[in-house]
Amino acid sequence: MRRQTRGREAWSGSAEAGLPIGRSRRGILARTMDELEAVPRGTGTAGAITFLGLTLAYGIIAGGHSAAVIDAATASSGFAITAVKMSGQAETSDSALLAALAIDPGVSLVAFDVSSARERVQALPWIDTATVQKLYPNTLAVKVSERTPYALWLNDHRFFLIDETGRVIAEDVDPTAHPLPLVAGNGAPQLAREAFDMVNAVPGLAGKLRGLVRIGERRWDVVLKDGIVLRLPEQNPIEALTGIAQLDAESGLLSRDIDVVDLRLPDRVVVRLTGSGMETRTEQLKKIKAKPKGADT
Repeated sequence: MRRQTRGREAWSGSAEAGLPIGRSRRGILARTMDELEAVPRGTGTAGAITFLGLTLAYGIIAGGHSAAVIDAATASSGFAITAVKMSGQAETSDSALLAALAIDPGVSLVAFDVSSARERVQALPWIDTATVQKLYPNTLAVKVSERTPYALWLNDHRFFLIDETGRVIAEDVDPTAHPLPLVAGNGAPQLAREAFDMVNAVPGLAGKLRGLVRIGERRWDVVLKDGIVLRLPEQNPIEALTGIAQLDAESGLLSRDIDVVDLRLPDRVVVRLTGSGMETRTEQLKKIKAKPKGADT
């Protein structure tokens, strides 16, 4: 490590003495010397070969040659990338990773830009984080961690798989293959986690939840497994949910023949019956009206 540090200091001193080194050449040199520092100690012959190869690149840079010349020279000296080690991928194919790395045939490991390669890999739909490392003399090591599916987003009759941040990680998926909570509506993915946390905070509701629908990018409708829709207010929705959960515990409201519970008004709960519920209610009213005056009620 000392030898490499001295080499960098000596180069810096020469530059100050007036060597015609452009800013871009210094950048290439800095990356080259960083790679030299990355070579483990005690690598014996392999380490010596690496040192010689990087010294060659050093000389080419000092001579004012282009990056393409550096690439060709170091590749022909035994530093062409011939192997890629990949780990951590499950949903991402090897071919997708290789395509993102964009390794041209015969490209030199010395000149390969790992930072740009890492950015391309992390741009893949399933990838959360990625590291790309050079293993001299001829190998790239790529390690990734993938995103965890959090919910399904229904949009324009299509199902998308999203993570907890709302990022889409797969399009046109089969919802039966992914037993996940469902959200729908514009702006729903980015707020999905917050909305599910809201429902989960109310005892008794989480187990009944089928999905959440974002309405007008302002508020939520909660859809229960039996089809009942809870229309939440824009303000204080968790208070409204807590109130309806208490009412259900006291009267079994959510077990009745209703399809909508409107909670948008702060001073009342409006309930809409299902078709069968309306018929039952109508028959009950008819019987009440048909009773003679003075009959027991």
